Amino acid sequence: MKARYLAGLLVVLLAVAGCNSIRQIFGIPITSEPTINLKSAEARWLLIKNPRFGDVRSEPEYIWVEEDKMPTTIGTLVRGKSSIIAPPEIVAKYGPPPGGGKISPRQGVPYQTNEPTRPAAGEPAPVGSAAVAPRPAAAPGPAAPAVPVPEAPKRGFVLYVEPSRIVIDLTAADGVRAGQMISLRRDRIPIVHPVTGEVLGELDDEVGTARVTEMRDRFSVAEIQSVAAGAQVQVKDRVVPK
Repeated sequence: MKARYLAGLLVVLLAVAGCNSIRQIFGIPITSEPTINLKSAEARWLLIKNPRFGDVRSEPEYIWVEEDKMPTTIGTLVRGKSSIIAPPEIVAKYGPPPGGGKISPRQGVPYQTNEPTRPAAGEPAPVGSAAVAPRPAAAPGPAAPAVPVPEAPKRGFVLYVEPSRIVIDLTAADGVRAGQMISLRRDRIPIVHPVTGEVLGELDDEVGTARVTEMRDRFSVAEIQSVAAGAQVQVKDRVVPK
């Protein structure tokens, strides 16, 4: 009678429960279920209490597992799998999941994203993510003034020569001013590139110096200050302001 009662109870348990967990406990082969579980393309992690903690010395009290790979124990059968999920304060001590994975919403901590979020003012940084300091806004400042590019000095010619003064074709429009020193130069040797044959310029010599004394509309007058030994200022000598 007892044997028949136990057999009937076993049949009732299998028919009512009908889940893979009961079949696994009683050693009955697990049958495939017709339902289809769609797994997320990216794993979600849970920090749970290690079932082997205390039995193996090297095992930590809490471990990270993927959300869909939580172990089944007697405690989870009685109290549910949520009973072994670590509270948020424990998660803060253990740090982020392996490889910087995302924490499952079931953990009870702020949802993790790939990009670190900036906490609002006065709020703590989310668990498992590095706090990002707000970047101070750059104060608008005056625009830097444009640096003028220096122009090459104007070059003119000697138009007229007297014993103590000369007339040149440079004026105020060319940047010449009264009292300015000018160099009187004479072209001597053309500089030719030995490979291309291009004339690069001429090597000139300074034959004298003069100081601008008068400014006119279309010419200027300058007093001769010095003349090189054996030289003489001539018409068409070059004029370069110093």
